[in-house]
Amino acid sequence: MNVRRIAKNTALGLLALMVVLALAAVAALAYLENQLRSPHEQPSAKAVAQSLPAANPQRNAYFGDLHVHTSMSLDANIFDTRSGPRMAYEFAKGREIALPGTGVWQKLMAPLDFAAVTDHAEGMGALHSCFDRAGAAYWTLDCIGIRHQVLLIFPRLFANLQQSGATLAQNNARMCGATGKACLDGGKSVWLEMQAAAREHYQPGTFTTFNGFEYSPTLVRGGMLHRNVIFRGEAVPFNVFSAMDGFVEDLMRWLDVQCKGDCKVLTIAHNPNFSWGLMFGDTNSDGTPLTAANLALRAKYDALIEVFQAKGSSECTLGVGTTDEQCAFENIFPACTPEESSVDAQTGQHSNRCIGTNDMVRNVLKRGLVDANKWGFNPYKLGIIGSTDNHNGAPGDTQESTWNGHAGVNDATPEQRLGIKRGLVAKVVGLSPATINPGGLVGVWAEQNTREAIWDALARKETFGTSGTRVRARLFAGFDFPADLHTRADAVAFAYQKGVPMGADLLTPALAGAAPSLLVMALRDANSAPLQRIQIVKGWVSGNETKEQVFDVACSDGIAPDPATHRCRDNGAKVDLSDCSISTDKGASSLSTTWRDPAFNPAVAAFYYVRVLENPVCRYSQRDALKLGAEHPSNVPKTIQERAWTSPVWYTPKNR
Repeated sequence: MNVRRIAKNTALGLLALMVVLALAAVAALAYLENQLRSPHEQPSAKAVAQSLPAANPQRNAYFGDLHVHTSMSLDANIFDTRSGPRMAYEFAKGREIALPGTGVWQKLMAPLDFAAVTDHAEGMGALHSCFDRAGAAYWTLDCIGIRHQVLLIFPRLFANLQQSGATLAQNNARMCGATGKACLDGGKSVWLEMQAAAREHYQPGTFTTFNGFEYSPTLVRGGMLHRNVIFRGEAVPFNVFSAMDGFVEDLMRWLDVQCKGDCKVLTIAHNPNFSWGLMFGDTNSDGTPLTAANLALRAKYDALIEVFQAKGSSECTLGVGTTDEQCAFENIFPACTPEESSVDAQTGQHSNRCIGTNDMVRNVLKRGLVDANKWGFNPYKLGIIGSTDNHNGAPGDTQESTWNGHAGVNDATPEQRLGIKRGLVAKVVGLSPATINPGGLVGVWAEQNTREAIWDALARKETFGTSGTRVRARLFAGFDFPADLHTRADAVAFAYQKGVPMGADLLTPALAGAAPSLLVMALRDANSAPLQRIQIVKGWVSGNETKEQVFDVACSDGIAPDPATHRCRDNGAKVDLSDCSISTDKGASSLSTTWRDPAFNPAVAAFYYVRVLENPVCRYSQRDALKLGAEHPSNVPKTIQERAWTSPVWYTPKNR
């Protein structure tokens, strides 16, 4: 009897203890919940009005970032990013912020001229639901995990965004409800807040903001068909468009309906090296055949493409349509083998994690010349930019010498960036950490620093992209340029009058036998290395086959291009890997020339773009290795040769 009484009392005691522990856990969770900071921010003080400088008809170079994520992006929020859109714009203007994961203070060496926060459309509503205490989703396990930055929830949320063939991304029913309405409504609220942040920080003449978002469907194993959507002004649709709402082609149709009148919009194709051949493949994004109508909408809205960002270079890859040695630059994936290049009939994709012909910008530009014969127009006249894809709310944070990561707690420390410690997201996406880089920047040539002038420059593709440096690169083409145009004080004015700038179409020559001349100019970034050379990349069509050639046209240190190889010898610039100091007696502060195409055929369609190379500097990974006294990863170089790429100039014969 005593044994039974003892057992009963013990059971009651254990039950009471469990109740107490449960209540304590609830109390602890409630306490923690009260300590959480919502991703929503307080309105900023109204920007001080500045007098607007007079417009410059010869245009100024402005630098910005059009691919930035803040705490309003679900993934960045889980990664512990606490800077919202307002703080991101403050950072772009020169304010110091504390980075997630470490609290390290970060500041740009020089403020940006413009920026757009482009948070993921797919997570806005879910994030709103999870921080809405009155909402039905607040106490779901998914939302608790999101509020407490439980990284293990990321793979499941990432999988929700996946599309494959005709299968669309799906809402998370626990956070969005069975119909998804909760997230649709929540997304509107976040979208309004993002607009307010952009409005508060817009200072015409000093700093420009744009309303924008990222449409972000994923493919198997981290593949991406993303688009950044950038609006010219305050007139925007009532909500964002997400991967749950439709495919890329549906996005274009939606914009065509929703953005009328004062609403002006363009889209920027995400770097295509992660698209497994689908972004510019032989099918629509759902695997159905391409149509002229879909391609016409793409040509209407896809004004620009990222040639460089944190996930590497998408200009070109050695062995994939090119032998250009400079194409071995910040490539994350290897070239596809013949077997890997085979395209799945249902999905329109080749094997993942390798590079095929349609995954590189230069090949896409060449394809456009060929496809113009099929469709009656070139669907791939894409201007070139760079951006960061930063997930710390830190637009323009691209300096190799000061970089401290871009994805919250995933790469916040040197050990994580070098791969000594590997974060969860690196495992999910399947990347070797050191292959990631700080990302690039957008450069535009515009009359003044306003929304209208900069957006119009983006739309007409008078743009250039950089690998993070602030090199000013410029290209004009014409049939009436004198050979010494680059030496004249009125060179730019003359080039606008007698030729066309990058992003434009070169008219057919008036005189038989005329060949185009290209005026190319570059000015170094004072916070980076001197310039080494300017190159011109030409692409053209021979029959139905595409061709390309690279010409060194202006080189530093008195070096001239070899007439036979069209290359300049190395200028001898060095990097001391022990302390990352560089040669101070090599390179140029500016380079320019007027170059005439020696093999122009007026009957053949072609394009030309400029690539500017700096002297080499230490890659951020070498600096991290020096900090730790650790071995440098063998799969990435210790130095990097920063660069810039201009948008092309296109030439189309009269009969096309």
